[in-house]
This record gives sequence, C-alpha cells and structure tokens, in this order.
Amino acid sequence: MLHVVTPTTVSNRSILKIRKVPRALIGHGMSVLPSGSMGRSIFWRMAMEISFLRYCAALTPFPVLMLIFPDSALPIGQFPAVMFLAVFLVESRLLSVDNPERRRRLMPEEEAERGADIAKVRGREILTRIAAGRGMKAGALHLVIEQSALARIPPITIVSVQTDQPEPQVMDLDEAERALIRDTLFDREFTEQRMHITSLALGRFLHDVTLEAQSVSAHARLEALASA
Repeated sequence: MLHVVTPTTVSNRSILKIRKVPRALIGHGMSVLPSGSMGRSIFWRMAMEISFLRYCAALTPFPVLMLIFPDSALPIGQFPAVMFLAVFLVESRLLSVDNPERRRRLMPEEEAERGADIAKVRGREILTRIAAGRGMKAGALHLVIEQSALARIPPITIVSVQTDQPEPQVMDLDEAERALIRDTLFDREFTEQRMHITSLALGRFLHDVTLEAQSVSAHARLEALASA
C-alpha cells in the first residue's frame, strides 16, 4: 500500500510543518491519510501502526478465556506478568525482526543493499523528472521513502518529496507527479513487498534519495518541455 504524502493528500496539514530534511512522517498515524479514507484498506493497515491497538489485540485471548471459564476469571486476571509476556512476544517475535541473525535469514545483506540501490536509482529518476518539469535549477530535492517496521503483515509505504529551500517543507505535488511516483517506484520486478523485506533485512526503514537540482541534465529538461 503506497501513499504519496503532500499537503493536499493528508487530513491534517499541520503535521507537514517540518524543521529538518529528511523528516519521517509515518509516525503521525492517521493524520497522514487523506480525509474520507476510513473504510479503505490503507486506513485499517495504518491502524496497525498504533501500538495501543496492537497491545489490545495481543491481550484479546485473556478476556476471551475469562468468558469461557468464568470461574477462573479472577486467577486469569491476576497474572499481569503473563499478559506482559504475551505482548512482548507478539511485538518482538511475531511483528518485528529484532536481531541481525533473523535479518540475515530474511535476505542476504548484499541482496538487501542491491534492493536499496534499486530504490535509490528509481528515486533519482523520479526527482529528475520532477525537477526538470518544474524548471528547478537550484536547491536539493529529497524523495523520502518510509516503510513500517512491522513484519508478517502487508507492507505500507509512505513517500514524500521534501526540500529545505527556501525552508524545510513537504512539497505539494500535482496528480501527474504523484502518478509518476506510483508508477515508477515499484513494478513487477521490484515490488513493494521486496522493498519491505529489504528494509527489514537492513533494519533501515527510512530511505532518503537526494538530488541537486543543478545536476539535472539539459536532455532531461528538454524532455520535460517536450512532454509538457
């Protein structure tokens, strides 16, 4: 599930007031989703990023047991250590890849770095076309790709274009630029799932791709003019 974050695609614009670039946004939860997204699959997937809801889900078996065995409800409720252990196991063993050995079993480090390089190459292509299309000749653009650290559930990817010129900000992209990101970043060969495994294997969930606008070639600028 890929979501391109811009001031026009979030329900709360205030979260896009940033002080430095790159800035992670996925931690803002539902605020990064557009208004009216409730009921869509991305809404419920983003809900999984809220730790309190995950803790409640991990503890669900305990009230169920109390209902099934009402005579044992009091003893069941008096074992907070067991409840804490249940939450810990779900978070650390089921939903996380928390040590290097487990990460290596997901994907060899060389292959994971290759996946990160693919994302970087495609990110630079996206930024080049955005910079050329806007006629930018100065400043740096950052394509910030964020993925969830949660494993064994469908991945979610938050992408934004950020710049520190004239001040740190999340750029507002038009529909064509957002479509460019959606169509270019992932494909059948390099899928979002593969990128997620790459992130888990590296323990790196924010990927910052940087492009200096002055490095955009004349050919890319002419191509952008022709497309326009």
